[in-house]
Order: sequence, then C-alpha cells, then structure tokens
Amino acid sequence: MDHEQFVTDRINLLMDIAVEEKNYAVSSMLQWFVDEQVEELDTFRSLLAKVERVGQSGKGLYLLDKELAARK
Repeated sequence: MDHEQFVTDRINLLMDIAVEEKNYAVSSMLQWFVDEQVEELDTFRSLLAKVERVGQSGKGLYLLDKELAARK
C-alpha cells in the first residue's frame, strides 16, 4: 500500500506541474495514469480488507488464494 501511495503522489505531482505549466496535452495523457492509479488503489484496499477478514487464524486463506489465482 505504501508503494501504491508513493506512485499516486508522484503522478499527482506530475499532474500539478502540467496544470501549472498549462500543458494540456500532458495533462490529458496523465489523466489516464490518474484513472489507473485510482483503480489500483481501490483494488489494493479491497484486497487488504479481505486479508484482514481472514485474520490471524488463517481460516479462509485457501479461498482467498483461489480467488486471487483466478484474477486476470
């Protein structure tokens, strides 16, 4: 999660610079990265919530592993 937040911060910084410089072409290109990063953070938060539900007992870990293996 720390790494995803780091990436988000870097993308936001680039977007800030593009807007400040009024470079609308770069802002438009960076919007794709902003949208992707929002999706990545949401996916990671969802995954963390599932891991927290599994808890220390490990019950449900097999099902979580099976679900993650099916991701494309």
